[in-house]
Amino acid sequence: MELALGVMLLVVPVTIIVLSIAPVFEHRNFVRRAAAEAARVMVLTPDDPTSEALEVVDSQARSMGIDPSKVTVVFCGGSGCSVDRGDVVTVAVAVTVEELSSFLPIGTITVDAVHSEQVDTYRSRP
Repeated sequence: MELALGVMLLVVPVTIIVLSIAPVFEHRNFVRRAAAEAARVMVLTPDDPTSEALEVVDSQARSMGIDPSKVTVVFCGGSGCSVDRGDVVTVAVAVTVEELSSFLPIGTITVDAVHSEQVDTYRSRP
């Protein structure tokens, strides 16, 4: 009897903590992938790369069940991005994970990722 109670007192809290942290990892994977894809789209898109990159991030957010209005995307540190030959494009994506657990009043965590891509040095422009 004591062993079962002791195991329950250890297993139940660990299970609750593991299930509470899972959304953080899900959102972390989303921001990493979204930043990488947005940077790649900016490097490859000849016309209006910023809007194309925003569309990619929005579609990924919707596919993950994340409200796109809660996703923050910053291109090249907030300044205008140049996509000329050899330039480096940097995309930062951040999202807030709200209500980590209904069991524990932990609060919210902001998860972010930054990715950089270099425009091909030998890229020809139309």
